[in-house]
Amino acid sequence: MKKVLFGLFAISALAFGASHQQMVDSAVSAKTRGDNVGAGVPFEVRVNIVDKGPELVITDENGNIYDVMVFDHGTKLAGTLNRSVVEKTAILRRTDGHAFSATENGDLGTTKYTGKFEVLPNNNYNPTTHILTLDKLSSASAKDTGYTKTMATEFNFIGQDRDVTATDNNMRTLIQSVIKAGTKADGGMYIGTGTFTAKLTVK
Repeated sequence: MKKVLFGLFAISALAFGASHQQMVDSAVSAKTRGDNVGAGVPFEVRVNIVDKGPELVITDENGNIYDVMVFDHGTKLAGTLNRSVVEKTAILRRTDGHAFSATENGDLGTTKYTGKFEVLPNNNYNPTTHILTLDKLSSASAKDTGYTKTMATEFNFIGQDRDVTATDNNMRTLIQSVIKAGTKADGGMYIGTGTFTAKLTVK
C-alpha cells in the first residue's frame, strides 16, 4: 500500500511541476554525536555542439552561440527605480568563420550584401520608439498597488541598413536594455519577450 501511495504522490508531484529536490532528512533528527542529516538534488552538465559550415548564427563577443539572449536587470526594490542598463553584443557570422560570400569549401566569393539587425514585429515592441513593454507575471508583495502592470524599457541597437562586403565575415551591434530613472514598479516579476534577428540581402 505504501508503494502505491508513493507512486501516486510521485505522479501527482510531476504533474504539478514539483521540485526534484530530494527532501529526505529532518534536521531535528540529528541529536547524537555522529548523526548525519542532509538533502540531495540531481544535476547534469550540458553542451550542444553544431557542425561548422555556411549556416548563419548570432553569437556573443566570445563566439558563444545564443540560445536565448537574456537581459537580466537583477532584483530591484519596489517603488521608483534608478536607471539600469544591461548590454549584450550580437554578432552575425557563419559557423565556419569564413566570409559571408565564401563557398562551402571556404573559397572567397564576390557577393556583396546589405545587412540589417531588427526585432521581429510583436505586441511588446515598438520599432519607432524602441520601447519594449514588460508585463508583470506575478506579484511578490501584498503591497501591490495595481498601477504598474507593465514596465517600459528602451531596447537600443544599430538598426540601420549597412554595407557588407564580399570579404566581411561578421556583422555586429551592441544591444542595450535600458530601464529609465524614475520608472515606477510594484513588487513582482516583469518580463518582455521578442525575437532579435540579423539578415543579409544580396545587392
